[in-house]
Amino acid sequence: MVTPTSLPTLVLIILGGYPEKGKGFSLKKGGDRNVALVSSFVDVELLEGFLNASEWEFVVDNPLPDPAILSSVSAVVESSISNLRYTKNATLYQYLYTGFNDSDLNTIPPHFYVANVHQSEISIAEYVISAALHWNINIPKMDSEFRGCTWRSSPPGNTCHRLGPHKELNGQTIGIIGYGHIGEGIAIRAAAFGMKVVATTLHPPATPPSPLQWLKDDSANPELMSVSDFVVIACPLTSSTQGLVNTTLLKHMSQTAVIINIARGPIIEELALYNALKNKQIGGAVLDVWWHSLAWYNTGRTGPASWPSAYRFDKLDNVIMTPHSSSLTAQAHLEAYREGAANLDALATGRSLDNVVRNRTDV
Repeated sequence: MVTPTSLPTLVLIILGGYPEKGKGFSLKKGGDRNVALVSSFVDVELLEGFLNASEWEFVVDNPLPDPAILSSVSAVVESSISNLRYTKNATLYQYLYTGFNDSDLNTIPPHFYVANVHQSEISIAEYVISAALHWNINIPKMDSEFRGCTWRSSPPGNTCHRLGPHKELNGQTIGIIGYGHIGEGIAIRAAAFGMKVVATTLHPPATPPSPLQWLKDDSANPELMSVSDFVVIACPLTSSTQGLVNTTLLKHMSQTAVIINIARGPIIEELALYNALKNKQIGGAVLDVWWHSLAWYNTGRTGPASWPSAYRFDKLDNVIMTPHSSSLTAQAHLEAYREGAANLDALATGRSLDNVVRNRTDV
């Protein structure tokens, strides 16, 4: 945790009710005040409701307020980085989600602490386990086949046959590339099913934490791929992890192994994965993140640029796909705002900030 020791003393103010969503609070004249510039996508009322130790005025960035208002801003919540050049007295840039582009850290001015939230450990861990269970058991397929082979009142009558055995998670191995908060959540739940858990991270400790069989550095990624029934990609997207999972690394996976990506699409080489799946080189993939991030929300657009990927993963029968929704639970949404509000409280009262991913460097 980081203590913002250089912050001025802030005078708390009482807000007279909630703003209309997307409007923000008007500024009062005179004295120091806690002012936050927020993205128009932020639920200001929800964020304000989680504050416990301070009061804030929230200014929505669309349209961008005048310079006099911006000069009084002391925190920014998810507003466009291009707006930060106007907030020279602000000291905190707060994300309300876990993943962010590593390149952002190079463009956010040095007078900012940068913090994220860890709202999705549970939701994504449960998604991964449910994906593995679905891959092994496939209840929807059982349901569909059973509905279609019986309850007939005319010839040819029942056509049901006994299904082949499905697999158990118990005894299988799950490998996690990028062992952090989310990886730990996955490991705990996987171990509860009797799975063996192995992982890699940049700086592993001498002794792996429970319940891991082993935790090694990235040089062990080929070993992890070769021993795992399920490989989970959980590392951040950085210049060093872009294209980390390439043709060479995929060749270490068995023909029955499944890769699950809940991190960022470009961590896996797009064409390399498509070919490995199309040619049945690996067992399959569960993809929640894509190479054209959120392009599918561009209503009415057509063609490869508007698809999740330039390649037709939707035509492959060994892929389960979801639209970047593994973390989208009501609980995770509330937790993100609770953690964001906690950092605003901390900033206003001179306490330690949580989940700082970059310190300010101008002090």
